[in-house]
Amino acid sequence: MGEQFATWYKEQGEYVTGALFGLITLDLFMFLMYCITERTSEGYGLGTLLLTACIGFLAWAEKLYSEQEQH
Repeated sequence: MGEQFATWYKEQGEYVTGALFGLITLDLFMFLMYCITERTSEGYGLGTLLLTACIGFLAWAEKLYSEQEQH
């Protein structure tokens, strides 16, 4: 199963990193809209942004590493 996932990720990795970038952008937009409407940032959890940003960074770094390995 690990080899199947690795093959799928190599073929579809750009979609994964694009989706994570979209989630990060959406979460930032939602945070800004919350700050504008509530006039404060209190009460808004940034846990999802932190988690998504970490996963997105790891996916981006893996993509750079695999591209460097191919050359």
